[in-house]
Amino acid sequence: MDPDLLRTARVMRFLGVPAEVHDSLGSTNDEAFRRAQEGAPEGLVVLAGHQTSGKGRLGRTWFDEPGQSLMFSILLKPPIPLHSYPLLSLALASSIAWAAADIASEITIKWPNDVLHRGKKLSGVLAESRALRPGEPPVLVLGAGVNVNYHPRDFPREFRESATSLCIASGEGHVEMGWLFSGILMHFVRELDAAYGGGPGALLERLRPQLPEPGTRVRIALADRAVEGELLELTETGALRVRDRASGLVETLTAGVME
Repeated sequence: MDPDLLRTARVMRFLGVPAEVHDSLGSTNDEAFRRAQEGAPEGLVVLAGHQTSGKGRLGRTWFDEPGQSLMFSILLKPPIPLHSYPLLSLALASSIAWAAADIASEITIKWPNDVLHRGKKLSGVLAESRALRPGEPPVLVLGAGVNVNYHPRDFPREFRESATSLCIASGEGHVEMGWLFSGILMHFVRELDAAYGGGPGALLERLRPQLPEPGTRVRIALADRAVEGELLELTETGALRVRDRASGLVETLTAGVME
């Protein structure tokens, strides 16, 4: 097993986090759902050194080379309304950004759940929910991939202009994944504490400062069009309310890519 992955597993055991570590998996999200079906507890973390069928948002695939990325999924059973689950996806992206900011500067978040360094993608989050049994609320699995120890030459040509890694962003030759992951989890526990203790509104107040201020001009690419206009607010469902510049109408956007 990859030494970085072994150290990450030791950190998880030290922190008392229920974790399963695999050299390779098809998808950490799929494995987390499988374990949930078997009765795994909330908070289970599934890590993999490599994914053969890693998933991204909008049906995309996630590129990784063995041992170069931090790839994990967290199983949650949130006591909040289903329509607010997307806030937890943004909360995980925020936690990754805070942990990355301890290693490199100029780390930002792009709605709905990407982490960037100087405009290049460093990390992404995929949220999936499923009802496993009749009458029970859906469980939520948050999967994340963080580019950690890639050097510029390691990326395929088609990703070199759009992707980066913590190794590149920090100028370090190697970034320790175990300590990075412990930082992510510690930040995420704070976000969960806000959501579970105070509800979606409490979490929303923590997340709003991570996004562009109201009044900022934004452009959101949708599947079939783009909306360009004034950002009004982030809602308790994780959606953005934007006043379209052309029509003057206010649109509530639940998906898309902020450009």
